[in-house]
Amino acid sequence: MKKGFTMIELIFVIVILGILASVAIPRLAATREDAEISAAVANLRTLVSDATAYYTAKGDFGSATWNQITNVPLSGATATVTTATSGKLKAGGKDCITVQLQNKTDGTPAHIVFTKDTAASSGVCKQVVESAPVKVYLDSTLPGQTTPTGKMAIGSNTSIYETGTTTPKPKPTT
Repeated sequence: MKKGFTMIELIFVIVILGILASVAIPRLAATREDAEISAAVANLRTLVSDATAYYTAKGDFGSATWNQITNVPLSGATATVTTATSGKLKAGGKDCITVQLQNKTDGTPAHIVFTKDTAASSGVCKQVVESAPVKVYLDSTLPGQTTPTGKMAIGSNTSIYETGTTTPKPKPTT
């Protein structure tokens, strides 16, 4: 007598594997999107920190390029940081947020300008710009302004925390 699997047993195994795959594949795709969003938020935090450190050290952005200020991967990294087309943060392979640096002028402090790109209306880009931490930057304002402009003063206390709030953590009392 031959030992082996019957056709019915093989069909049941294939059906069970199909069910497991139909549950697991969407979860893996969602995990990948979550990782892309987290990476974009972390890159934005790093970029702001690097720009602040550069401005604090030099006192001016001058004709610096993005790759002289930060190692965050950006489209247009060789462009001057103060031009409107420079510094595009990618997520999901698309440009999501344009970042521009502005030097101090009369009455306006040095600041970073955050703008949504056209790709931010769908896919991972949409999820990035709708995430609470990124909204803080996109809705930020300069001192003296009341309408959100996407402009954040260099060295301001605006930071993005896990909850997306702009309130700094309280200092311990002595």
